[in-house]
Amino acid sequence: MHLDHIVHFVTASPETMKIKADTAGFKSVLGGKHAQWGTANTLSFLASSYIEWLSLQELSVAESADHPLTQLLLHDRPNGPGFGTICLRPDSIEDVWEKFRQKGIATTDVLNASRETPAGEVLRWKMLFVREEPSDQVPLPFFIEWEQTQDQKYSDLKAADQLPDHVEQLQVKHLILSTDDPNATAKKWAELFDAKVEDNEVVLDNTRLQFVNSAGGPGRLQRVDIAGTGTHNTIEIEGGTYTFLP
Repeated sequence: MHLDHIVHFVTASPETMKIKADTAGFKSVLGGKHAQWGTANTLSFLASSYIEWLSLQELSVAESADHPLTQLLLHDRPNGPGFGTICLRPDSIEDVWEKFRQKGIATTDVLNASRETPAGEVLRWKMLFVREEPSDQVPLPFFIEWEQTQDQKYSDLKAADQLPDHVEQLQVKHLILSTDDPNATAKKWAELFDAKVEDNEVVLDNTRLQFVNSAGGPGRLQRVDIAGTGTHNTIEIEGGTYTFLP
């Protein structure tokens, strides 16, 4: 199981967010619009994952969309921008759906989705969400399976000059998530994802999820540690904390 991307809810428009992300040290590109959900995104690619800076475009469309990620965005919106959730990339999304079904875990159907890039290309993927009401508890990740393989996608991005030259070195080392019971949450997530758990950390194929006590605050992703940047500093951008590591 791989980390596919981090969803960071932002208030800036995609165009403004691109400038903010680039200024902060990310190389970003305009993603496109999700017309059916009332959202749009800017993307910053890393070695085997990426950051999705997700903004609200059409409130009325978002409010009528039966889509868990949009519902979470609307739930968190009064608190301002910040991290929303994370998305994991399994080998087979159908296998994940079947495993959850056998365990009696309520999920959406496997959802077909697409968006049009600014260049007019249509990207397609499948998604799966565990059914849970948006709340201040740390949300479970959702799952994605792309029409393209990871190698094909990155080859196309490189050809379009949408990857940093040193992207292979930009690895998400840790995701720090807050919860009211770090030990129990780590064990639960590890069991759901068939992953190892070590000292409140869930070990994925390309990163580690570290759980810390929320101390009465909302449970959310708190910090993203990115290694291979050549620097050592911490930045705050649109309500989220990123630590750059050499």
